[in-house]
Formats: sequence, structure tokens, C-alpha cells
Amino acid sequence: MSAPLLVLSGLRKRFGATVAVDGVELEIGAGEFFALLGGSGCGKSTLLRLIAGLERPDEGRVWLDGRDITELPPHRRPLHTMFQSYALFPHLSVADNIAFGLRRQGWSRPAIAARVAEMLRLVQLEGLGGRRPHQLSGGQQQRVALARALAPRPRLVLLDEPLSALDRRLREAMRAELKAIQREVGITFVAVTHDQEEAMGLATRMAVMERGRLLQVDSPRAIYERPANRFVASFIGQVNLLAWRAPGRGRRLALPLPGAGDGVRGRGGAARRPGSARAPPREAEAAPAGRGRRGKPACARGSPGSSTAARARCSGWARAVWSSSPSTRTASGEADPAHRRGGRARLRARRRGAPP
Repeated sequence: MSAPLLVLSGLRKRFGATVAVDGVELEIGAGEFFALLGGSGCGKSTLLRLIAGLERPDEGRVWLDGRDITELPPHRRPLHTMFQSYALFPHLSVADNIAFGLRRQGWSRPAIAARVAEMLRLVQLEGLGGRRPHQLSGGQQQRVALARALAPRPRLVLLDEPLSALDRRLREAMRAELKAIQREVGITFVAVTHDQEEAMGLATRMAVMERGRLLQVDSPRAIYERPANRFVASFIGQVNLLAWRAPGRGRRLALPLPGAGDGVRGRGGAARRPGSARAPPREAEAAPAGRGRRGKPACARGSPGSSTAARARCSGWARAVWSSSPSTRTASGEADPAHRRGGRARLRARRRGAPP
């Protein structure tokens, strides 16, 4: 990571008995696109408001570019917040919306005109400067809000659910556009979102947040492939959550999993993403009435769509979820019999060196 631009030190915020942000420590480098990902009520929006100065922390400090800005009001912080609703002024034209912050900062008229024209080119809205916000589409309004945020050349841009108001197709297009614009201008972006796909697609680094705490901070790929705990593993994408118990006191169970080494003692667990371990379809078909340990059935359930998801549960041993690709379907497009809804499969675990 580059030298830290934004440093959050021991931030804590309470609302009555509720702790919204609980001792957050975080460093974000210059030029990064950083995403705060979490479910509703996890504290991510409150953390964004603390950075923006819209809330004051009960404890901790906020540092931006080596300067303590904890006590500064929002309008004196060298950053801009782009709200979920965009907050465009309905009575102003597109050009005047973009120029608003520049006028507040005392820019000259020629400088404002040049900067507004530059921003309109950047967000591909040339020729629309005279329109009012209600005359624009949702995607165009989002671009105006982004242009207004970038116009004063802030050190940091905060994005509160930037794409949530758009439909799916437009959201995907604007995601690529937003990432390209951030790379071009080189300004640090910090985005709050509950959308995993959005966070994984936009961010160079991200944090998963739950109950006011940062559970893991890393690159999207690292968080997906090496989740720090069970919550992160289950929150990001599909995952196989495996639990085991080695048979007999002091015995070891050999597992083909990262970090398992020569074997594990006692109880434990691991996470595996779909595709890293597969159950052969014909094996599933060959054991339609298989039962897990202690007589618990291992059931495979098909999901609608182009792939089949299967879930197996063996009490005391393992629980797994895997997905099959469309290639497991017949030429007519019907599901392979091994993956029909309600079918059963057998999930087995054995010690290394034992016969299959």
C-alpha cells in the first residue's frame, strides 16, 4: 500500500446503548479505491459520516494527509461526500450544480467555466450543461453528482452506496465507468456498499464490517480466497463450510485443505469455495440413498438456473455446498439425473492412506 492518506485511530461512536462503530483502526493509501462492505446496521455508513464530519466520534481521531481533522466541520475538510440520493439542486442547471463548490471556494469565473467544461467531458455529458436534474436519466444524474464531487479537486471522495439507485444493467455499466474515472483522476475513493459484487468489482482494497468492527481488511481476492473467519467466508460469495471431528482420542484426521498439514486433532473447521473441491456426478448417482454418520440423510437439492447447487450434511463430520457447471446437463437442456432436485448423495471422509 502507498503512504497512508487517511488514518482512523480508535474510532468509537455510540447511539444510546448501541455501539455503531467499535474501536476502528484503519489506514487508506493515496490513490486507492477502498470499499467498506457490510450488511444493514453494521456501522459502515456511520463510519463514513465520521470521516466526513457529519458525526463526531465519542473516542478516537481522524487524520487526513497528516493533519488531524477530527474537530473540523464538514465544509472545512478537504474531501467531498457523494450521497446515495445524489442531492443535486433541482433549481440549478447541470453546469451550475458542478460549479457550486467552486464558487464557494472563490474560484474566478474563467477558472470555473474551464473546470466545469473539463468535468462534463470527463463524465461524458458535453452539451447537457444547461439541463436541469429532472431532465436527466438516473445514470446521468449520478455522473453529475460525481462531477460535482471531483470538481474542487478534493484529497478524498466518500461514496455512500453510489450505484444502489440504478437498475442492474446501468449499475454494471456505471461500475466500470466509475472505476475508470477514479484511475484517471487519481483521487482516493472510499465507498460504502452492501453489494458484494460492487465492492469486489470496484475496490483495490476492502474491509468487511460487522457490529461496528472491521473483521478483515485486504484485497478483494485475498478476502475471497482466504477469509479471516466464518462470518467473512459466508458473507462473501458461495462457500463450503466444513466441520470435522477426528475419530478416537488423540487420533488425527488427514484433510486435503490449506493449513491442515499432516493432520488435525480434535474438532475444527475450514472454508472451501465452489470449484476447489467437487463431487463427481456419477458417484452421487451411484449412491442415491446414502446416509451420513448417525443416520442423518445427505440431501442434494437443485436450484433453478444454469447451474445446480448441492448441499450435504453429515452429523459430526462435514457439511458442504458445491455447484455444478451447465456441462452437467443433457443435450436437451435437462438436468443430469445425478443433480435432480431432492436426489441424495453420500459424503465420505477417510484417514490418509486408508483404502477408499
